[in-house]
Amino acid sequence: MDFLRNKEIRSQIELCGVLCGVITVISTILGFFFYNAFCWIPLLTGCMVSCISLVFTYRRYEKISSLSQDIDRLLHGEESIRFDDYVEGELAVLGNEISKMTIRLLEQSEQLQKDKNYLADSLADISHQLKTPLTSLEILNAALSQEGIDEEQRSVLLQEQLSLLSRMEWLIAVLLKLSRLDAGTIEFEKKTFSMKELVQQATAIFDVTLDIKNITMNISDLSEIRLYGDIKWLAEALSNVVKNCIESTPSGGQIEISAEENAMYVKLYIIDNGSGIPEEDIPHLFERFFRGKNSGKNGVGIGLSLAKAIITQQNGTITVENQIPQGAKFTICLFRGIA
Repeated sequence: MDFLRNKEIRSQIELCGVLCGVITVISTILGFFFYNAFCWIPLLTGCMVSCISLVFTYRRYEKISSLSQDIDRLLHGEESIRFDDYVEGELAVLGNEISKMTIRLLEQSEQLQKDKNYLADSLADISHQLKTPLTSLEILNAALSQEGIDEEQRSVLLQEQLSLLSRMEWLIAVLLKLSRLDAGTIEFEKKTFSMKELVQQATAIFDVTLDIKNITMNISDLSEIRLYGDIKWLAEALSNVVKNCIESTPSGGQIEISAEENAMYVKLYIIDNGSGIPEEDIPHLFERFFRGKNSGKNGVGIGLSLAKAIITQQNGTITVENQIPQGAKFTICLFRGIA
């Protein structure tokens, strides 16, 4: 029997045997001097106590053996183990703790699988995004290597190459930023600054684009609103939102930036009068590499994802909704006092 192979059980049986022997000797001595029948009472009592102890020990051993088998099945992938069958004192506590550990391990396993699938999808998306401009560069290089090409054609091809290289450089830079945010290796600065300064940093790079597309940007007076956080990274997030609005706003359109504040938070609104966002795209708009129906041909789908990652890690939120009669409205909410 496995029960008798257990070293602790054998030690207990040996101890019970020794105790019974000692009781027998004492009972015999007492019976010899006092009364002969007296010697059987302690002997029988000792034997009964030993038998009862062994019975309870055997039951406990069976429970522990069953618990060990359940844990072994769990380690081999079975997820339907029930630990609430162990209702005895210490075993109930042990089973409860193992049950908690089991739930935690299953959650971690599920999360690891999700992370693995997410990483695989991200690598596939990154590969696809880089493959397209690389293929175009190969074609342009082949065209440039042809004999008889004139200077005007060469200049056009070189300009296209420069544009593709700039796009790849931007894409790689954004992916690196997202990777650093995901890994938690970025230490955000914690400084006080004005909302006006933040908006100026975020929109200054679009002055030429606004002129070319004949888009008007109206910015409310934001000089009195103060924020606390990392202005550089928040400007990065805001610029990606503004860039999205510019891309969806037609020539002659306008973009409005305004804000409101209270004791708890500051809300920044970025509103355009473009074509708006399809309703089915809104729940996925901030997902990485998501490209909606109205995305441009050069859209990658990581700008808004980067914006959300930055804002979230500075204790903020970002949402989007369609305007009536047309256009989109982005709302960035930044809570005060925490960055």
